[in-house]
Amino acid sequence: MVILLYADRRTLDIADIAGRLALALAPRVPEPGVVVATPRALASQVRDGVLHVVITDDGSPAGVTQSLQQLEAQYPMIVVAWSGAPDEHVLAACDVSDRVLVVSDPSVASLRATQRALKLCTSLGYGIDKVLVVLHGFADDAPFAPAEAAGVLRREIFWVLPGAGAGQAARSASYVGLADRLAQP
Repeated sequence: MVILLYADRRTLDIADIAGRLALALAPRVPEPGVVVATPRALASQVRDGVLHVVITDDGSPAGVTQSLQQLEAQYPMIVVAWSGAPDEHVLAACDVSDRVLVVSDPSVASLRATQRALKLCTSLGYGIDKVLVVLHGFADDAPFAPAEAAGVLRREIFWVLPGAGAGQAARSASYVGLADRLAQP
């Protein structure tokens, strides 16, 4: 299974989120386990202790597709982290993925970027069961509550991950809950 975590904005630490999710998924996945795949630009953000590979940088969308297909043949679960404006490389990763988790933080700019990403995914024919919204960093003092974000996005929120202000136990539990929900058929 290939799960793509995508954020339109580069400010979001998407590789760290992918690493935390991979650690939470690991007990649910048979050997050789879960691997996190990123473009070279995000490689330094991956957590220590997480199996990580860099997606081939041959410059073509076909290279992204081929890299992910090769990983899929080797690993039962691949968590892909990608950020930046949607381009043909992002679309290639979306095409290969079983699930696309569009990640948004509680800023207006991030929510607008998430709206654009969702609109693009809809226009490409990706179903609502493939493209899911994950909110990251929402807290009591955030400018938007998750319910307000759902209204703005006109989309159900699949999961909410607390930000760094939440305690470590709450953050870990949230990633475990997301892993449980993703592991459901």
